[in-house]
Amino acid sequence: MKHNIEPIINQYFSCHQILLATYASYQKRDYEMIFAESWGFKYEKDDHNFGTSLHPGYQNRRKLLFEKFHGIKIKEVQYTNRKNLIDLIKSILPYSPIILYHNAYNCPWNISYRRNRIDHYILINGIDERIGCLYVLDPFSTKDENTIDINSVGQDNGSIYIFETMQINPLQTKEYHAEITNTLNHMENTKFFHNLSNFYDDFQDCFEEVVMSEYTDIYAIPLILNLSRISYQRHCYCIFLNKMVEKDLIDSLV
Repeated sequence: MKHNIEPIINQYFSCHQILLATYASYQKRDYEMIFAESWGFKYEKDDHNFGTSLHPGYQNRRKLLFEKFHGIKIKEVQYTNRKNLIDLIKSILPYSPIILYHNAYNCPWNISYRRNRIDHYILINGIDERIGCLYVLDPFSTKDENTIDINSVGQDNGSIYIFETMQINPLQTKEYHAEITNTLNHMENTKFFHNLSNFYDDFQDCFEEVVMSEYTDIYAIPLILNLSRISYQRHCYCIFLNKMVEKDLIDSLV
């Protein structure tokens, strides 16, 4: 069996965000409020190398926002081994596609295949037991549907994530406005401007070492990759703000 899902293609979304957007579109629902979490700047200069010290600084509220504003709940289901995982996939797929963590190193269609180990998520949307394969969507990497060997997925003691579509409850304007207030509080609590200042100072000090080196692969430069991720999330936050404008919840600045 297979869910015939048309993937959302957007270069600005993270792999997890794009799977949520794809499923919401499949259910003919909006998804823009998940981007209310997308403003941050995390810089852990004392714990990591310079390039890997950056992170968009998510608030880990994506699932909460998805459920509250769009009526789609994401449920975690744990498994103990690969056989247990396959049994779960077979039992769940008739009701819901499945989000699975699958290292990009093991995704043949991804630029990082057999080159770089990067945390990644794919959407299992079907299974064909006759030929022992799973149908998967990875619109972060390609718009095409792909297949993987049913015995190559998962690991011992992992989790999968399934969807439960519920009724959308009417929300008051103040609940939307609270997300902007939450953003401002998050910036203050995570020392946003302090992190930005520290990063700027350190970047000035090691500009030649980091940028002037002759790298040939963008994935060999965590700094550029992470800066791209942060800039993309600024774009996603603007999607959230535009949705607020469309709902007449805030005034447009244009």
